[in-house]
Amino acid sequence: MTTSLTRPSSPGSIERIGQKVGTAASVAVEAYLWGYPLVLMNRTKRLLTCRDHRGAAPINTLRHRTALATARDREIVKPNNDTIYSIGWLDLAAGPLVLDVPEVHGRYYSFQFLDAYTNTWEYVGRRTTGTHPGRFVLVGPTWRGDLPDGKVLTSPTNTVWLIGRTIVDSPEDLAEVAQLVEGYRLSPAVDGDREPRWTTGPIESPHTIGEAGIEFFDELCAAMETDPAPTGEEDTLARFATLGIAPGRRPSTDITDPVARTALEHAVTIGDRLLAARRTKSERAWDYNLELGTYGTNHLLRAAVARHGLGALTASEAIYATTEIDATGRQLTGAHDYRLHFDSAHLPPVDAFWSLTMYDDESFLVHNPADRYAIGDRTTGLTYGPDGSLEIIIQHRQPTDATERANWLPAPEGNFQLTMRFYEPREEMLTNRYVIPAVTRR
Repeated sequence: MTTSLTRPSSPGSIERIGQKVGTAASVAVEAYLWGYPLVLMNRTKRLLTCRDHRGAAPINTLRHRTALATARDREIVKPNNDTIYSIGWLDLAAGPLVLDVPEVHGRYYSFQFLDAYTNTWEYVGRRTTGTHPGRFVLVGPTWRGDLPDGKVLTSPTNTVWLIGRTIVDSPEDLAEVAQLVEGYRLSPAVDGDREPRWTTGPIESPHTIGEAGIEFFDELCAAMETDPAPTGEEDTLARFATLGIAPGRRPSTDITDPVARTALEHAVTIGDRLLAARRTKSERAWDYNLELGTYGTNHLLRAAVARHGLGALTASEAIYATTEIDATGRQLTGAHDYRLHFDSAHLPPVDAFWSLTMYDDESFLVHNPADRYAIGDRTTGLTYGPDGSLEIIIQHRQPTDATERANWLPAPEGNFQLTMRFYEPREEMLTNRYVIPAVTRR
């Protein structure tokens, strides 16, 4: 007798099974890419608000660094070496907050406001609000009530990452900047004491999300409950719900359907490999994107930037251009010596400042005996040619020539990447009319 288990399947039923498997796999990978920035932000927030972590600060407080980033700083990829950071992780569900900024006397500074999905939704700083004292009232998306005087800034999510950057012009300037940033104050907008709140419980590394397996989706669902998805994502969320991905769910235990469960288990590995592959060699000498910071429905770009440059500024504030190749398309490596030459008429076009920063192949600053991680228009002793041109020397070994040493950016022994930052870029940068010269072998 032929039973339902041994009866040959019809071509139609096989096709339907194949379609179900393919659809589940596609939706699961889409959900991973869509949710990666949210999970990354949540892990980063938990790490930087954990009492036991070096340099952490409680939620709803500002932590000011007193030194520039170095090779020892590995919490966040691609840190700059130009500014003092002031970092705050905000929970506006607990009520509005007030950000007070002092007079900074024309100095470049900016506070960037990111929502839980890594979209930049506001700035306070030289370009947008000037350099005089100011008061800004920060409220969550559902707040209703009286507020103190000040410019009201409404966040799309209750979770906000506040990143302050204040320029340091030279090593001698560091003490003055460290004192200045103490004037940035964050306080409750509504009367009443709020005790500092530290993150408790297990802390997962932001750099091991790809190892989370199906539990990644548990983290995603919990984060979606705290910070609901942006408006206009209803169709996307409906697709995710077919696999049990929704606010408050726990797919690792809720999902028993073998097709859905297998799709979720494999999606993390596949999605993570896709993100890793997004940092590839560009056909251009320098790769940059003018759409960073506010992503709309470009979920793949949002995830890729979170993976390789979390906290990137929007182009109006700064443009980041990165290269891993020389002018002939070969990988940059400390085994060779390089130069980056700017003609006098084609120096970087900025209204604030520019810098060139060295990173290893994991996107962290590179240890070097000169303790120099970046070079730029504020570098002490930077030497220009008689015609006003500028040539930066990029190599592992220290140059013997004094002029070359002044313009030297140390490289590691192995592969490396370079990032140029253009703060307050001019129109020719914003319209792609300025061409960054390629790095050439010497």
